[in-house]
Amino acid sequence: MRSIKPAAPADRMAVRTAIDHLRRARHLLASSGAPRAAAAVRKALRSAEGAARHIDHRIRRSQR
Repeated sequence: MRSIKPAAPADRMAVRTAIDHLRRARHLLASSGAPRAAAAVRKALRSAEGAARHIDHRIRRSQR
């Protein structure tokens, strides 16, 4: 199996913090009447959630 760059729990926390900030931004933009900006944040949020899944996988793989 190919080697994978190890990840630390601090990496997971950083991504989770970014996701929390994006969720807050999405809410604020939607409530302030900026639908295009809110849509862009929704897209970024999906990407960040994918990054979180990737970090979780790297952590699992590096513990073996």
